[in-house]
Amino acid sequence: MRSERKSFFLSLFLMFAIVLPSTAQNVPGGPVTTNQQAIDSLDLTAPGMEKVAAAVQTGNLQTIQSAYLDYRRTASTAQFTVKPSDQPVRGVSGTDPIGDEISRHYIRNFFHDFKPTGADMGADFNWTYNPVPRSDPSYTDEWTWSAISRTQFWNKLAEAYWKTRNEKYAREWVDQLEDFTRKNPMNHDSKPPLWRPLDASIRMSDSWPYAYYHFLNSPSFTPEANWIFLRMTQDHAALLTQALSDTKLTGNIVASESFGLFTIGTLFPELKDAATWRQTGLDRLTRELERAVPPDGFEAELTPSYHMVALDGFLGTLKLAQLNNLPIPSEFHDKILSMYRAVVIVMAQNGEVVPTNDSTPVNAFKTSRGGMKVMNDPLLQWAATAADTGQLQGPPPLPNSTMLPYAGFYAMRSGWKPDDLFLFFRGGPAGIGHEHEDMLEVTMRAWGKTLLFDPGTYVYDHSDWRRFFIGTSAHSSIIVDGKGQHRGPSSGTFTPVTNPWVSSPLFDFVAATFNGGYQSNVLGGGFQAQQWVGPLDSSVSHTRRVIYLRPYYALVIDTLDGSGNHTFDAHFQLDAPSAQVDSRTLAAFSDNPGGAQLALFPLERDRLQTEVVQGQQTPLLGWKPANHTPIPTVRFRKQQNAPAIFATFLYPYNGQTPDFRSKPLPIDSAGAWSQSLETPREKAEIVLMKDGTSAALSFRSDLVGKIDAKAAGVLVREPAGGNHAFVGAWGLLSFTSENLQFSASQSGAVVIAIHERHPVFFNPGSAPLVVTLTRPVAQTVTLAPGVWTEVGSGGARNVAAPDMFAPFVP
Repeated sequence: MRSERKSFFLSLFLMFAIVLPSTAQNVPGGPVTTNQQAIDSLDLTAPGMEKVAAAVQTGNLQTIQSAYLDYRRTASTAQFTVKPSDQPVRGVSGTDPIGDEISRHYIRNFFHDFKPTGADMGADFNWTYNPVPRSDPSYTDEWTWSAISRTQFWNKLAEAYWKTRNEKYAREWVDQLEDFTRKNPMNHDSKPPLWRPLDASIRMSDSWPYAYYHFLNSPSFTPEANWIFLRMTQDHAALLTQALSDTKLTGNIVASESFGLFTIGTLFPELKDAATWRQTGLDRLTRELERAVPPDGFEAELTPSYHMVALDGFLGTLKLAQLNNLPIPSEFHDKILSMYRAVVIVMAQNGEVVPTNDSTPVNAFKTSRGGMKVMNDPLLQWAATAADTGQLQGPPPLPNSTMLPYAGFYAMRSGWKPDDLFLFFRGGPAGIGHEHEDMLEVTMRAWGKTLLFDPGTYVYDHSDWRRFFIGTSAHSSIIVDGKGQHRGPSSGTFTPVTNPWVSSPLFDFVAATFNGGYQSNVLGGGFQAQQWVGPLDSSVSHTRRVIYLRPYYALVIDTLDGSGNHTFDAHFQLDAPSAQVDSRTLAAFSDNPGGAQLALFPLERDRLQTEVVQGQQTPLLGWKPANHTPIPTVRFRKQQNAPAIFATFLYPYNGQTPDFRSKPLPIDSAGAWSQSLETPREKAEIVLMKDGTSAALSFRSDLVGKIDAKAAGVLVREPAGGNHAFVGAWGLLSFTSENLQFSASQSGAVVIAIHERHPVFFNPGSAPLVVTLTRPVAQTVTLAPGVWTEVGSGGARNVAAPDMFAPFVP
């Protein structure tokens, strides 16, 4: 790709180097588009261009430039989100501190989360200056690309001008425009380039038109400066047209580049190629909506902040088209709505979206408010009402637990209040870009506090910090022999995940498997700052099962299948200043100064070692990205032959450390795992098949007596102080207890309560489930999804949730 683009620019330079008739000399450096080519690009028959056409007949460049600026100020019908007529009549102050900084060429990093926060670019603005030496591991080209090349500091300069009406800011912008043009002609040869198509597209969809429409009526914005802007606009269009000719590229970059080209074609309709630029941008965006936005709405990079970047490209095009009365394909609206809804579906109760992959923070409350400006939707409206208060109001239009079937994101909640529990599990593909090796990670919040966290992104520098934070070690998952997952980006072909998923009033259950292999990496080059070394070890696969015992706590069961002797490390990243380990139980406890805590109780303690690693330098472990903050990473380690198993009870609490007991539950079934649990809130029993299949499970429950079932898992819970037990099952085909016997027409999930000797069923699935009872009554019943059904001698009837079920409903 780099070589193709370089050859394009070489041919472009040679083509434009041909001497054409011109009315004036071109400024050395300057735009690639010549004065004559700029004149030839004008559609002199376009409405309002009559004076420009007459000026062209004179052959005088200054006359043409003056007429063209007059057209742009008075006759152009192009509409941008900023209108020159909105300029305040008078300023509210004589000067602006940020505008003064930019005028002194001190540029702050306003839009991106990386260091340094600002730099003096010199009296003679050095556009490629980087304040961090290339030899420094924290060096990143992103400083030049994002903070400088995108010129988003021009937005601040434009705002300073309208705020103060001080012409010095307009003069400074014109000077910087001319300086950028003179020193940075379109090319890919500078290191790093200022004409990377992504940055050029952001310039032309954001900072350049934003500044242009702020300064358009300024007396400091001369006809010559406007002419330079025109020629540079055509350079940008040529660059983006070439970039978008590679139809293999996909992702947020394509959305941004397409939006940039569409913006040029929309804001400069008087150019002969404007319609072609608009159509090219629109065609690529339509294709991106089809291939990069699956039906669940989460953009294929599976990175929340880049999801929003792609959404900005689609939405910006839609809004600009609407402003200018341009047609837009109907699928734009539906796909954009699905993208807005996707982040709400997996958000925590405070609106935050887990920053999986290379994501910076995204708040779904605020994004929904933005979405409501262009489309109406009950889900967005519900979320947007919390943008200012941070608290959701009214009944939710979503179930408590939700998932995205293509992304493989699972969000389990006890409710939607700020103090309710939130559990996130990632069980899907890596994403087509910006991927972290973090499959099967879990995060948790409770009482408004993050307890287990995802590290999010780290600046794209060349440091070992970057390598660490994108790896498995920095996430709450498992590494093998010190090696992290290595699956690489997704293929780009999307189908729904096939993970088992049950969400019921009694429990949630999800499971997924990583079998992509484990590999070592060392510090390397590129924005991932890593190089994979040694063979890929595919001798072990990792299956994680998460059982959310709503509304209180969760059980995470990890099975490592395969062969060979290995060191298995299960990591849990605690968002706390410190943590302690109980040497007797090997449990770990966060040590926050008041408020919410998390206890991690290991249930499979054979060969287990527990350690808290915090602020370790070699290798890096126990850190948060922000300011390299040391945090406790709880490491459960086993050194043994595969297969191996970990089972960790995640118990959030607020106040006194809770009492917790566990013991294996005797079971006759081969290949099954079982455990009996007791907390101050309840007694519980869990039996499941370790391979995930539906098989014969036979055990004596201390709570309900003998159970025989053909199922993938069975759960029994009895609230403390009560005399009613509840049964849940998934992958269920048949069930027999002392008072109940039935079979199911197909594998399904159920919750069972006994009310006045009558069974009451809940079907948490999405389709009806037919069950045939032989005890206590002989009857065949169709269980509708999402409702409670009581079965008695008089038949079946839908009922409200049993009162005795209340302890499990927040």
